Amino acid sequence: MIFSEDFDSPLGKAEKLDTGSNSFNSLLGGGLPTCAVTDVYGAAATGKTQFAFQNALTSSLGDPGNDKKPRVVFVDCAGSFRPERIAEMAEERGVRNPKEILDRIFSIYVRSVAEQHEATERILSSDIFDRCKLLIVDDITANFVAEYPGDVQHQEDTFISRHFELSTYARKLAYIGLTRKLAVLLTNSVRSRLPNEDKKSSQLEVETTGDIISQFALFRLHFTRRGNTRQGRIVQPFVENDTTTFNIERRGIMP
Repeated sequence: MIFSEDFDSPLGKAEKLDTGSNSFNSLLGGGLPTCAVTDVYGAAATGKTQFAFQNALTSSLGDPGNDKKPRVVFVDCAGSFRPERIAEMAEERGVRNPKEILDRIFSIYVRSVAEQHEATERILSSDIFDRCKLLIVDDITANFVAEYPGDVQHQEDTFISRHFELSTYARKLAYIGLTRKLAVLLTNSVRSRLPNEDKKSSQLEVETTGDIISQFALFRLHFTRRGNTRQGRIVQPFVENDTTTFNIERRGIMP
């Protein structure tokens, strides 16, 4: 489902894609914005990948006549893609043939920074993706952190290289979103903030690689978990009603 509530982008009116969750649709002003990047970060088991799966499902429902080309591209950076989980969500939501849904989701498993760059070039150059509405990159920084670990001896040079490579990659994703009129959804991990790292901030978790991705994202959401209750909070841009709580069930994120 595509929401009719639109906003202006440099290329004209941009659509909002249904997230499959009433609370997140409301939080994001109607759903995931196309022509823009939405960044979701948080600790393990807070629901980031489940949110990605659910958006892959809802965006792949699409038009019945658009079965020949994928509606969603899922770039899997950490081996997390689980088609059986998406099929389970689909069945619980009343989809009669989940396989048809999975046929509209094009997954790319990338094991290095170079393969992430190659995947973006493939998306830009191949017309098989010209009807896609959503590009997901799950665990965007995993390969960057693995390849640029920041050892003590070469820490400064490593951080500079990582910053440059990740900025180049995030910029290309934003470009793909604009030129192909896609919604781009990123998930990312967090690291703990040391008590003396920033005395002015009470935030205990910060996004992996800091604020690099924030330069290219329209929305940034921080996911946290306490028991079985999870919370999503918009940290960028500033909005009055910035928080929602949610649970993960067989049918996905509720409410």
